Amino acid sequence: MNQGNQDKRKQRDYDDEDSEEEEIEQPISVHNKGDMEEEINLDFVFLDPNQKQFHSIKTFINGYLEGISFKSSELANIICDQVELGTMVGQEDEDNVFGFTTILNIGEIKSNAIGEILHYVDTKSKQFNKQHQQLQHIFQTPKKVGLFINERILNLAPQLVPILHNQLKEDINWLQKEDPSNSLTNLDYLLVITKCFKDNDQQKQTQKKSTSDLNDLIFQKFEDYVFLQKSVVSFRFLSEGSKQTQQVSDFMKTEQEGQICYRLIYLIQLKDYLEQIVNIEKYVQQ
Repeated sequence: MNQGNQDKRKQRDYDDEDSEEEEIEQPISVHNKGDMEEEINLDFVFLDPNQKQFHSIKTFINGYLEGISFKSSELANIICDQVELGTMVGQEDEDNVFGFTTILNIGEIKSNAIGEILHYVDTKSKQFNKQHQQLQHIFQTPKKVGLFINERILNLAPQLVPILHNQLKEDINWLQKEDPSNSLTNLDYLLVITKCFKDNDQQKQTQKKSTSDLNDLIFQKFEDYVFLQKSVVSFRFLSEGSKQTQQVSDFMKTEQEGQICYRLIYLIQLKDYLEQIVNIEKYVQQ
């Protein structure tokens, strides 16, 4: 399996040796300031999935469904085993990862974990989604829907985020060339499960509104703001325990206190996701 990982990335680099891909194969130095104002220099590399990352991936997805118990170990194994599509950001010769992106075909993978996730989405959609019928209609052809899992540590340097998404785009392009019959090359939609927040004061002001302004929300992953503007279905609901005061450190608003936490679920067309990656880059450069 590890040899397969190496072969995929090496082959991709060989095919595109004159592209910008070479630049990000080298470690990237990012400077962050810690609590003591001490500058820390970390080198990041982008890696293909492998089983050595299992425990790190499992830690990221344990809270994927609001802390609801589900077969997270099974899902972590699926993510680690899917060599052909998925990108991890970590450090050279280290098994732990700081973030990852991947897409799983929900109609092709026979897994209890995927079934539990889809049951969760369906249950919440029936309760909170005014577009539930549209969601059901799309799910009637599950092989056309990919579960997009995008997780990372909260304080990962923002400039690494567009690279993670671009690497996933490169995986898709590589796969379409190398294995066009692969079901991952024939997806129409991506299903996203994520978090967003709203200030307590804004929550009170907008309670009576039938629709909410995206600018009222604070996103744990800032790219959700970009993707949501192209979503075909979206809904949110209060997260379990969200009545308690919560705090989030975010690229859009670096320090916010007393926020209400929501779970956010949306569908975006794959082509729109790929087109919006360039806007993530622009967002970081602002």
